[in-house]
Amino acid sequence: MVKRSKHIGIVGVTAEGASLCYRTIVAESDKILGPNQHPEISLNNPNFADILKLQNNGDWNGLAKLLSGSIKKLAANGAQIAVIPANSVHYAFEKIKRLSSIRVLSIVDLAVTECRKKDYKKTAVLGVGLTMSGGLYEKPLKLVGVKIILPSSSDQKRLNRVIYGELVRGKPTPKSFKFIKDLIKKLKKAGAEAVILACTELVIVIPENLSTLPVIDTTRLLARKALALILAET
Repeated sequence: MVKRSKHIGIVGVTAEGASLCYRTIVAESDKILGPNQHPEISLNNPNFADILKLQNNGDWNGLAKLLSGSIKKLAANGAQIAVIPANSVHYAFEKIKRLSSIRVLSIVDLAVTECRKKDYKKTAVLGVGLTMSGGLYEKPLKLVGVKIILPSSSDQKRLNRVIYGELVRGKPTPKSFKFIKDLIKKLKKAGAEAVILACTELVIVIPENLSTLPVIDTTRLLARKALALILAET
């Protein structure tokens, strides 16, 4: 049986990302603990428009304050570990971590660790424009000897429009599905050995069985790590 004290907090950014993280924790708990068993889970979701405004303005201090405020509410509700199932906001991660009273897991660190574990040498990264072009993954991957492969500038812009215009709203189109699938094929031809889906919604649209490259599913990695840590606590 799961003790009542085991409690994971989810900081929602997009509805799709938060719900995938929540569903993964519950599904994985079912496998480990048995039917209907899972830790307590709390969700706090600041207004996405406020998050985007701060992010688009590069106001990482403001974003850290907003998201750490969310973590504070989760901690007050009993959460012992917090996760943020979104990638681009992790530019503010170190600031968020310093402002938080409970442990916060980094989605970027987990994805980089997975690349190292699988011994990939060249990895593609797909996400919103800021995630791809701003060095969020490039710097930590380089530190572990992994070269990053990115789409062309025009493909990055189109993917950014698809993510914000369709995917985060839960309204992907067949045209966009084909674009993303073909984009992964291009990245494979460019030498990528795997693709980091550094946007929660991408894995919902393109699961691993439909990808021509092995997929690093950042949100499910995050959910599984949070579950493993919380279950290991005494």
